[in-house]
Amino acid sequence: MIDMGVSVRKLNNALKSLGLTVDMLDAVIVTHEHTDHIKGLATFAKKYSVPVYMTNGTSHAVLQKIPYANNIIHTFCGGDGFDIGSAKIESFLTPHDANESVGYIISCDNITFGFATDLGFVSQNIKNMLSSCDFVVLEANHDIDMLKNGVYPYQLKQRVLGNYGHLSNAACAKCVVDLVQNGVKTVVLAHLSEQNNTPVVALRHINEMLFTFGLTCELFVAPVHEMEQPILLGMEVEQPCLALGSFA
Repeated sequence: MIDMGVSVRKLNNALKSLGLTVDMLDAVIVTHEHTDHIKGLATFAKKYSVPVYMTNGTSHAVLQKIPYANNIIHTFCGGDGFDIGSAKIESFLTPHDANESVGYIISCDNITFGFATDLGFVSQNIKNMLSSCDFVVLEANHDIDMLKNGVYPYQLKQRVLGNYGHLSNAACAKCVVDLVQNGVKTVVLAHLSEQNNTPVVALRHINEMLFTFGLTCELFVAPVHEMEQPILLGMEVEQPCLALGSFA
């Protein structure tokens, strides 16, 4: 599971809807320490012994808030790789105003899955990493005009728009074109702002850019609050290898 941005109660309900339980999780891998990505970790660390992987920098920030989580936290340097069961995990550093934030490439059963949210911009290294994937979850956080004309205070607008903030629909669309040209077949748009974006607006931006370049791909938008029917990426003994629902 990637990140712990919901309460343990909501997590349990979501897993139950998939026929799963927390005890069936091999691990949690965390991208960074911002609250919307570790909201449930304090309670999770008290109740469960599932290992949680994060960078050294993220761990330093998390343990200042949740010192007793030390028992389940496993650390690595951003950019390092490691194995969890049969899955190979590669990490890559992301430009965000956090302490050593990362995205992930997960390879399992001949499927390669990329996850990159909370990006001020898409570096060439990130693009190279994601281009190797079959399936990519990519941030489409905000529509620039909606953000500039919205209710956020000026400083917050500047933070979101900055090189260590969040990825706009326009920047996401440019990246999606590059990824599809390199063979990515499926993209999920994620981490949409409730105030400065909508699924319709995000999809329009990406589809218009793909159309301009004569490209097509399977395109989804991750729901903000609700679990929806998971996307099965692979099957082994009639069980999902990887499944996607909602993203916090």
